[in-house]
Amino acid sequence: MDGEQTARRLGRYGRHLAQQLTRFWNWWHRQLLASLPHGLRQRLFRPGQQLCIYAGQDQYRLQLQPDGDMRALFGMSSAERQQLVQKAEQVRLCLPASELLLTQLTLPAATAGNLENVLRFEMDRHTPFNADQVYFGFAVAPREKNSPQLQVSLLLAPKANIDGHLAELAGLGLYPARLCAADRAEAPVIALPVPPDGAGRNGRLKNLNGALVLIMLFLLIAVPLYHRQNRIDGLTAELEQPRQRAERAAALKRELAALQDSRDFLSRKRAERPPTLPLLNELTQRLPDHTWLTRLELDSDTLQIRGESASASELIGLLENSALFTDVRFSSPITNNPATNKDRFMITARLGEGGAP
Repeated sequence: MDGEQTARRLGRYGRHLAQQLTRFWNWWHRQLLASLPHGLRQRLFRPGQQLCIYAGQDQYRLQLQPDGDMRALFGMSSAERQQLVQKAEQVRLCLPASELLLTQLTLPAATAGNLENVLRFEMDRHTPFNADQVYFGFAVAPREKNSPQLQVSLLLAPKANIDGHLAELAGLGLYPARLCAADRAEAPVIALPVPPDGAGRNGRLKNLNGALVLIMLFLLIAVPLYHRQNRIDGLTAELEQPRQRAERAAALKRELAALQDSRDFLSRKRAERPPTLPLLNELTQRLPDHTWLTRLELDSDTLQIRGESASASELIGLLENSALFTDVRFSSPITNNPATNKDRFMITARLGEGGAP
């Protein structure tokens, strides 16, 4: 029994971590895309097609959106199915509202930073199910800046029904990554677990996206500095030539100084920012499997983490053994979470010489 509970908890932790990383990836991806010129962005990142699988009473129908024809699944050969899958950027399972539950919740605004965990822990309070019985997705409606409440749309799909669809489609070589309501376009989308044997293409796409992001990151840093340096060189050349108007010379000097300050500011900011990836890797290696984080804050050379652990008291020693952290201490008393029977903790540490820039 203990092994099963541990496996379930680890599974929940893994799904939570994957979703958090996905959200961070999507945010970072959007920021990098926004920095590219519009024309280049349009040429490199055209919207991909989606293969939508519609479940009917007696069979499935497939449509390659946005402009593909609707086709019956069971009348297609394996080669035809795989051809559609290869054309699609994502595979979606679209179910009628009768197989899903869409509900609206009102929650405190303070839950916005940890909304997924709040919904998971309080699922049985707001719905007839607990979190282990359903796949779910949610969306938050726009709100006033100082509004004390969140309006949340929650879409539920009972696993008892959905797993049957997934197993049947897997037998045909189809692995939906998203679940949506076919007749409710405004409803949230649910992320589905994709088995390893169905994730090969997604893995390749992620690797490709990763390479593109690295290239964009390089361009994001290098191109502005390159243009600024070219501008500085051009202004310097102009200043060396005879000038007819002293006002023009003064304006060029001021622009040169501003560009140099901007370049120095970017260089300082890059040098001051702590290396984030080594810190995340060190935390992953140091923290035991029975521990997970719900919040991580990095401010200059100070790190603060919050989370839950089966034995929070041993975490201080584990982190102190790392060359990256010093002055490791609890920021608040350890408390018990009755829902998970885990210790809640909040730890503050300073970055050592190995983690400081």
